[in-house]
Amino acid sequence: MVFSIRLPESDRSLLLILAILYLVTRLPTIFYLPFVQDEALYAVMIQEQIGNASLIPTFLSYPVSWKPPLFFWTYAAFTGPLLEVLPMEAAYRLPSLIFGLAAILPLYFLLRNAGASRNLAFFTILISLFALPSLYPQAALLIDSLLFLLICSSLYLYTERNLGAWRFIPAGAIVFAAFFAKLVVAFIIPILAVAYLYLNDKKSLHNPLFILSLLAAPAAFLLHFTILQSSGLEGDAYISDVGGHLFGSDGIAVQVLGSLSMFLSGAGIWFALSIFGLWKHWRDNLFMAGWYCLIILPIMGGYFMPWYYLPVLPAISYFAAITLLKWDGKEKPDRFFFIIMVMLLCLSAVLLAFIYSGINSDFIAQKEAGLMLSGKENVLVVGNYAPGVLAYKMLSEKQDYGRSLDVAWIQAADNFTADMASAYIHDYHTDAYPVSDGSFSGIFYRKDRSYRKDSNITMPEYVAIIGPYGSAHAVVDVLYNRSNIIIYKVD
Repeated sequence: MVFSIRLPESDRSLLLILAILYLVTRLPTIFYLPFVQDEALYAVMIQEQIGNASLIPTFLSYPVSWKPPLFFWTYAAFTGPLLEVLPMEAAYRLPSLIFGLAAILPLYFLLRNAGASRNLAFFTILISLFALPSLYPQAALLIDSLLFLLICSSLYLYTERNLGAWRFIPAGAIVFAAFFAKLVVAFIIPILAVAYLYLNDKKSLHNPLFILSLLAAPAAFLLHFTILQSSGLEGDAYISDVGGHLFGSDGIAVQVLGSLSMFLSGAGIWFALSIFGLWKHWRDNLFMAGWYCLIILPIMGGYFMPWYYLPVLPAISYFAAITLLKWDGKEKPDRFFFIIMVMLLCLSAVLLAFIYSGINSDFIAQKEAGLMLSGKENVLVVGNYAPGVLAYKMLSEKQDYGRSLDVAWIQAADNFTADMASAYIHDYHTDAYPVSDGSFSGIFYRKDRSYRKDSNITMPEYVAIIGPYGSAHAVVDVLYNRSNIIIYKVD
């Protein structure tokens, strides 16, 4: 007697199973980690957008070019009420979890439209749920979960011929919105839409409504470029930021190795299977094979950011699933398949738990230091990039007192030294070294200078030094010392 897996016969039941597994794997993580690096910046920026939305997002009240506004507006609408009932991290991250959950529906039917069987579509999404490129951004304060929902929704509309030609209008509108979520990444949608229609519905390529929808991304680009020009930030966004991701200053080899390292640690099992699946089955589904080829973009630009692989994860998961499911030209969900799939999912879960434990150990000190400084005045934070220290201080004060207390912050240049740290401690406003005052817009690509936050503090009473810069003279009491973060009181 041959044992085989019998999936529920209704799409609704399959989607319910996937939704339950999604929540089981992601709900605990939104509470577990402290804010990790850029999450801390985004939390401050979202707080500034609550009740004070702007076309160009701000950080410390200065416009910055890092990301367009849709993400900050959307999360600001959620976060204000959520902070009343949830811990800080969960309140800011819950929208990501909701958007990731919502993406399951259009992704499932997109895969079905792309030629996947019910079994294959189900196991494709199941595999993606146990991969770091989806787990992390869907439970973190990152733009990519919202972006992924927009990508899946737009591509579903482009591929759903039963909706008629008018579907191209909302599909294009979503592309427009996706650009204002994460800029040029939105061009993935029209590229894949053209590929799908070329392979499956060539007549629609000439449809005026489809052609009109292809103008959405260029139109969004022109509008965003014009908006940034009003603050002189257009070059920062499209040359320094976007270009910096693709052509890192450390060289292509280092860029590629950095992009692959975290991705392979969190999805290497599925990636290895997908390579074999692509080699063996690419002719069976040219659309999914073309989608897979877009992996070159995160390989080039996702430097230690595995969530950059999320837009191509469905294709990776598809070819991983088909490797396990299809033998001798037929899908065989038999006993062997079931055992191997369960083993791989369990192994992946263990690896992901290990990764999350390491991330928590690496960044918990920023949370502890920020909360220790919360409520204290005359505070200076100086040194390497550790925005969680500043964010936890400011955001917790906002919750406790209705406003953030004044705090001084020096973000160190690459050539920063202990002497420079000492100089800023003794005179925060010294002009002895090159520094950008007020705006931190250039911190990710202009690292030849330090950045100084506006502050009325001149002589700090409490100092947090981030990095190997020693301590100030006349130390009265060391309050905290962990993970290269030292907090002390000065005389």
